[in-house]
Amino acid sequence: MKEKLRKYSFSLRKDKYFNLTEKDFSPLLSEITRYKNNIVGSYYSINFELDLKILNTLLFKKGFSLSLPLIHESNQLMEFKEWNSNDVLRLNKYGIPQTFIDSKTLVPDIFLVPLLAFDKYGNRLGYGSGYYDKYFNMLNKTKKRFRTIGIGFSFQKKDKLKVLKTDFCLDAVFTEKGFLNIQ
Repeated sequence: MKEKLRKYSFSLRKDKYFNLTEKDFSPLLSEITRYKNNIVGSYYSINFELDLKILNTLLFKKGFSLSLPLIHESNQLMEFKEWNSNDVLRLNKYGIPQTFIDSKTLVPDIFLVPLLAFDKYGNRLGYGSGYYDKYFNMLNKTKKRFRTIGIGFSFQKKDKLKVLKTDFCLDAVFTEKGFLNIQ
């Protein structure tokens, strides 16, 4: 069931993809700057994900520390590594640009999370490997406070997604139409 929805959602995103402008990112930039801490877990856009290059540039200019997810091939776990705009990136086994293993590990305060689909309850459909879910569930056990913001297009919203008990709910979703805060 989820695999069928993944294929459909990817196809929809590919067909309806468009770029956002700096102005479109204003509500998200305002939301991020509301927080006192300044480490953001971002991502490098692939496969018609909402492109964050403009937002990442704005965050760098405002002095935020950015990090990208790194997937460890040895244990299939994810962590976030410091990223500077001039850093050389390498492709992981999924073709996703990531920093190098010896980059500084950071624990972000705010995570920008790519998605294929979402619902009003904060449920997210990803690519199916569960890296984000595992990472957030592990981080939750440390009692660190953090905020998760799904990043997508409004046409990716579904009425209700089926979830597993290991799936992690988002705190909010940002689209070109603004924010959906989860109750």
